[in-house]
Formats: sequence, structure tokens, C-alpha cells
Amino acid sequence: MRPWAVPRLVRDVKANSASVSAASFPQAVMPGFLLMDQKVGWINDSPLECDVLIRMIRSPKEWITSNPNAIQFRDRWTHAIDSDPVVPVTTGIYNSQAGSAIDLGTNTVAEPMPGRQWMWAGSGISDEWVYSVTPGAKLNVWYRCYVWTPPPWSDNANKNSPLHSAKASYTRIQFMAMPGQGTLVTG
Repeated sequence: MRPWAVPRLVRDVKANSASVSAASFPQAVMPGFLLMDQKVGWINDSPLECDVLIRMIRSPKEWITSNPNAIQFRDRWTHAIDSDPVVPVTTGIYNSQAGSAIDLGTNTVAEPMPGRQWMWAGSGISDEWVYSVTPGAKLNVWYRCYVWTPPPWSDNANKNSPLHSAKASYTRIQFMAMPGQGTLVTG
């Protein structure tokens, strides 16, 4: 059998993350701090029309936020065939989100109470099908992941001892081509 006659992995790209430091916060205006920005393309090199499964495998995420602030990750991807995809901005539509907030209140002089939140979220997978990629056509995907701090932001968090960080190491972007079924009958 020809390699293109069966389902096959045709792309496997790792989008690495930029580092986020305490100096990166606050990011109160969406979309926030750009962690990952990756474009991936594949030309259907088979004589068959293919359906393509786009699979996003996200690494674990970890973050620390101080009372009374919030941190949120958002990602999105867009795709197009034989053209460039639109910029994947997460201000309105997004594919996934993770994050948290902490609010322990204030003391009698309106200082935030001491408190920090350490969070960890495991890895995850999202799939999306792109149907009918014709022979010779190019599937293009553009992936972006952002981290932002939903307002309001307290500069004197954790009783004037703030600690904030956010980390999402990578996202793997995979394309799996599934060949279309033909009508040829042999006997």
C-alpha cells in the first residue's frame, strides 16, 4: 500500500513558549502577553482528497497570583486552504482558557490581605477537522497563546509583597491526514 492510502501523521511541530517574568505584569489590555506564535503548513502530496485532523497538545501550565489579582491563559488557532489564515486573536473567540483569581479581602487600612495562589493545570488536547483538502492544496494553520491579567489589577497585592508568574512551556501541533474513500471497484 502507498503511504498516503492510510491515515498518517503529516506534521508534528512544537511551538515553544516565551518566558513571562513579574515585570511582564500587569497585562490588563487584551489580548495580553504573547506566549506562543506558530505557523504550520502542509501540502497534500497524495492523489487523494484528504480530511485533516488538527490536534493541539498543550503542555501543563503553572501560575502564581497574589491577592487580589487574576491570571488567565487563552489560545486560538485559525486555518485556511491555499491562503494565509487570519490572525488568531483571543479577545472574543478562543479555543481554550485556563486561569484563576484570588480575593481574600482587605485589612482595616484597605491593604490587600496577605495571600498567594499557586496553581497547576495538566496538559490537554483539542481536535478540529478540516474537510476536503484536495491534492496539491496547502493547509495553513496559525496558532497563538496569550496570558493576560483581567482587571482590576492591584499593585500592592499580598500586602505589598506581590508575586506573579505564568508558565506554559509548549504546544505541539499535529496534522493527521485521513485519505478519502474512492469509488473504484476492482474484482
